[in-house]
Amino acid sequence: MLWSASFIQNPSFESNYNEDFPHYGPVDSWVGGSGVNEDAGPFHNTGTPIPDRSRVGFKQGSGDLSQDIVGLTAGKQYWIQFFYDARNCCGGTIDIVTKFPDADTVLDRIANVRPAVLSSKPYYARSVPFVAASDSGTLTFTTTASGDATALFDGVTVVERDTNNIVVMNPSFEASGTLPALGQIASVAGWTGAGTFGVDAAAGGAGFADNGAVPDQDLVAFIQGPGSLAQAVANLAVGKTYQLTVAYNAKSGTVPHLRIKVDDAVLFEEDVSPVGAAKPYELKTVSFVASNIVAQVAIEQTKDGADVLLFDDVRVVGEVQKPLPPLGINPNFTELAPGQRATVTVTVPTELLATKSATITFQSPNPAVAMLVNADADGLVALQYAQGGANVQSFEVEAVSRGTLRIAVVDSAGLTVVNDVTVNVVTAFVRNPSFESSPAPAGPGYGSILAWTTSTSGAGLNTVAGPFQDNGVIPDRGQVAFIQNSGTISQQIFGLTPGRKYWLQFLYNVRNCCGGTNDLTVRFDGKNLVTVPQITPVLEQNSYYFQHLELSPTNATGLLEFVATASGDATLLLDAITIVQRDAGEIVIKNPSFEASGTPANVGYIQPNNIAGWDAGGGGRGVNINGAGPFTDNGLASDQDLVLFLQGNSTFVSQNITGLSAGQQYTLIFDVNARNCCVVEPSSYRASFADSPLVEEEITPVGAGAPFVTRNVVFTPTATEGVLKFENTTSGDHTILLDDVRIVPGVVVPAPKLTPQVAAGNTIRIAWPASATNFKLQTTASLPGNWTDVTTPIVVEGNDNVVTESIGTTGNKFYRLIGTP
Repeated sequence: MLWSASFIQNPSFESNYNEDFPHYGPVDSWVGGSGVNEDAGPFHNTGTPIPDRSRVGFKQGSGDLSQDIVGLTAGKQYWIQFFYDARNCCGGTIDIVTKFPDADTVLDRIANVRPAVLSSKPYYARSVPFVAASDSGTLTFTTTASGDATALFDGVTVVERDTNNIVVMNPSFEASGTLPALGQIASVAGWTGAGTFGVDAAAGGAGFADNGAVPDQDLVAFIQGPGSLAQAVANLAVGKTYQLTVAYNAKSGTVPHLRIKVDDAVLFEEDVSPVGAAKPYELKTVSFVASNIVAQVAIEQTKDGADVLLFDDVRVVGEVQKPLPPLGINPNFTELAPGQRATVTVTVPTELLATKSATITFQSPNPAVAMLVNADADGLVALQYAQGGANVQSFEVEAVSRGTLRIAVVDSAGLTVVNDVTVNVVTAFVRNPSFESSPAPAGPGYGSILAWTTSTSGAGLNTVAGPFQDNGVIPDRGQVAFIQNSGTISQQIFGLTPGRKYWLQFLYNVRNCCGGTNDLTVRFDGKNLVTVPQITPVLEQNSYYFQHLELSPTNATGLLEFVATASGDATLLLDAITIVQRDAGEIVIKNPSFEASGTPANVGYIQPNNIAGWDAGGGGRGVNINGAGPFTDNGLASDQDLVLFLQGNSTFVSQNITGLSAGQQYTLIFDVNARNCCVVEPSSYRASFADSPLVEEEITPVGAGAPFVTRNVVFTPTATEGVLKFENTTSGDHTILLDDVRIVPGVVVPAPKLTPQVAAGNTIRIAWPASATNFKLQTTASLPGNWTDVTTPIVVEGNDNVVTESIGTTGNKFYRLIGTP
């Protein structure tokens, strides 16, 4: 028997369960999704009650779960209702967006779904209203994941309800669907059951609903023998009168006793006789006055024996309490260096505090990446809001190490959470270097710039659409910063090593408009590095100007400032600001460690946009976070946060190198690796200079946690300049990873291999050849890390230099040899 009146097919995901672990597979009647789980998981959180029957659908990662809906009445209001959760695993986060009638129309967004098991809660319930524009449309649940995260779905229904209806979840009992069979079930979505209960259809069902016309869609609920179904109904206005309506009937040959209750009050009861044939169900409306914003509605069958009560189409009508505004959290995104703090402001609606106090609780999902300042032993920070008191409070988050996370709202005091705060901890010297970490504001683009401080309201971001970016090719990705008229943008730089030499590089331009002129002064730690006077537009599709500066900081931190001094109406444009450590005498390479692009979006592709300093072509290319993937899925590069990837045969980057001396030897040094995915054979690449190959080789992935391969290639240029090129030369889905490119005068010998060995007394013995005289040992607690010299004395044992260090009981230690001048 087929049933067709229900708007949603397979609403409880009971069909097409794949027995093979972990139960990936298509989801019947739905497009998309990843599979179906039972209580054993692994995507469903074992122990969290499944809302309806015994299975749930799941969508792992970003994507869609959709179904075409027909039979609507244009102009009528409907509710899309569903139950949802997130997998308690794997460190990612996930949002759920509800769309109808097409994939471009967003009705609702749920930010950062927190696994219900963490708060010992059941699946969450959601009811999303919409007015039908026609008789059909496509319902789409879109998941947006960061990292490995999974959304779980159950009990999806669509029901027609007017604007003055209070939300009752699954009011027509369609969420259970018809599979695997009608009849008794263990759970009915939205309702708490006692006794023997389930769902049935009028024709071809389990024989309970054997008479009468089903009031709404296909299914009705039944209670056989003594039992009840109850639900807490929220958003009532205290003191207001509401009407509760229930359609009811009895199985043929039985006379159950119906009792309708709200909280502890019995509002109606009677013996129920079958209506017979295809007659309408009986309809009863009772009234009650809300004494609280939540009321418990219960439908009971109280007669002993096996009599069967049938009921459907439960409605609560009256004044809908105006929803409280959502919890306000600001900022929603912050980019920090380790040790840096940000203040998060949390605003609760004054309407809530007018009636009661509130506690809002936050927690970092990974304190090793970012921790909440003054958190308790469980990592929780609780903000207390007194009744009638101030509605704005704040907490601090401190960056610890490289990574990205979203601060969890553990308890929102019942308020809707539309946005939370994402913390991106960056160990690159410059944060948001390409100004891509937040979208350009609408209109002219005025606004704050993430991770940068602006001294003027005339600063902001532009895309190629302008209006300030009106000439030249954007150097990196898709956005630039601008300063209109005079002003400053600045950033505190962290993690420098005093006394070492660094390169500061950036690209700049000015707007081709309005008759003014602009000078640019760059300062670091209060000292002027350069002043560029009377900048003229590069015009048309020409490249931005490139600036290379060198600095030797005296402190581990310093303020980097770009100061625009305008005469008249003039606008400075900036992009691709990077700092890299380089020793004196090294040949200048633009963006040598690929840090100019900043934190990548999605999987990291940048094409067809530019990668600052490099020409590029071929297939997929972009940057990934070191060790985070998806392309950098193994190994660790040696410099800062980002690694270049070249996916596919003939994909390349190249750059014209100047400042060489013809006939002099140089050493090209770079880190290289291969992606550990998608193929079994080795990958291959070519590095060339002036069209002459310097190295052509196959390379295999170095593996998790291992350093990239460092190549030292000696070459002798025949001219003062030439094109340096790196190219993927493998057919198929191969990806080459590249970082930390250097050209050093003379012949540079690769660092010898370290030989570590655990020794007695909780120590480690680190040895390397004593013949390697121009190297020193360095250590760091995390990669890529801030390396410091090891001061433990070196002991010569035979042909080896040996250092013995205490291992300690917590944390990590990494060691390397680095050449000395």
